[in-house]
Amino acid sequence: MDRPPAGTVLANVDRLPDKGGVAVDWQDTPLILVRAGADVRCYVNVCPHAGRSLALPDGRVFVHKDTNIICPVHGATFDAASGACTGGPAGDPLTAIAIDIVGNEVVVA
Repeated sequence: MDRPPAGTVLANVDRLPDKGGVAVDWQDTPLILVRAGADVRCYVNVCPHAGRSLALPDGRVFVHKDTNIICPVHGATFDAASGACTGGPAGDPLTAIAIDIVGNEVVVA
């Protein structure tokens, strides 16, 4: 999977749900953005357990108690701030994409 090049704008911060996440796509690479206040993280939208999407069919990402991303297929959980697996069958962490917030935009670092 290709990573977006530095400088790629992925979204506007004010369009991201606070204390939640959404799927975004860059070319053929599925990504998710997860936000908690001013903190925004970006991960490849693939659960390391079975290679399935972490987003629901409508593009929302389920973030439980503002801290754990939950895979809707097998229930694996991941720390929203680090991508580390915190439970379930995945074991491996999510693949992080480094980003910066520039003004109101989420930009690949």
